[in-house]
Amino acid sequence: MALAPGKLQHALRMALPNALTLGNAACGFAAIIFASKAEPGESAAVQYLAYAGWCLFASMVFDLLDGFAARLVNGGSEFGCQLDSLCDAISFGVAPGFLLYAQAKQWTVNAGQVASLVAVLYVLCAVVRLARFNVAPSAPVEKKPGAVGHSFTGLPSPAAAGCVAAFAWIGHLNLTGSYVDLGGFQDLQPWMLPGCLVAALLMVSPFPYGHLAKDLLRKGSRQRLILPALLFVGLAVFSVSLALAVVFWAYALTAPFRALFLRIRRAVRLPTGDMAGGNDTPSRWRRDR
Repeated sequence: MALAPGKLQHALRMALPNALTLGNAACGFAAIIFASKAEPGESAAVQYLAYAGWCLFASMVFDLLDGFAARLVNGGSEFGCQLDSLCDAISFGVAPGFLLYAQAKQWTVNAGQVASLVAVLYVLCAVVRLARFNVAPSAPVEKKPGAVGHSFTGLPSPAAAGCVAAFAWIGHLNLTGSYVDLGGFQDLQPWMLPGCLVAALLMVSPFPYGHLAKDLLRKGSRQRLILPALLFVGLAVFSVSLALAVVFWAYALTAPFRALFLRIRRAVRLPTGDMAGGNDTPSRWRRDR
């Protein structure tokens, strides 16, 4: 039975963003396939891991485009939201966790066993992060002093996946940006497992993270992003993979360091505020005001 013109148009509007969402899941599964081919001791293992990392980056691109396409053609739906969440669980939960395990297997058996525990925790944190995002109120909340506009609560799962993929991207590079043979993980080995553990915990943390896509569209935020953009271009001339690794990890660590800075600043100002608040008699300065 032929569809009515109105229903056909609605189906076509929904097809574009949903197809992009499925592309997200396809790239995530491709990352798992490439990571599974990285057998310890083989010369092509490092390259397979790098391919897996780039597949995760392709998933991020599809994840960004499906939302843009849904708004562009007014094709958003509850089905699309649920589909997006399921695909994100594959691309930004299971795939990064498996990539983390596949990288650690290149070192020693013990490293692979420890990485398996970190990978399980990473997948669980990603799933919890996605579930928390699904049930979060869509209405804008009142902005509090020091809060970030257009913010997420906890590190977004695509950014956390980028932090994991960063080790695969630059694992085959030495400090001069040149390719190395098998075993190019020596400089990164002490940092990967604790770093990915931090990324997992940041996903379920209460730290606010800014929405980079919306910040790029706002005129006031563009000025603040000029310097980071110039630094990214400078690093990209040296190595695109290194530039992306710096961007993802800088984004991930900005929120906890910002919270620490605000806490220290409040602690420094607190004694002065207590002394002023504990004095019942207003000061001469206050009377003059």
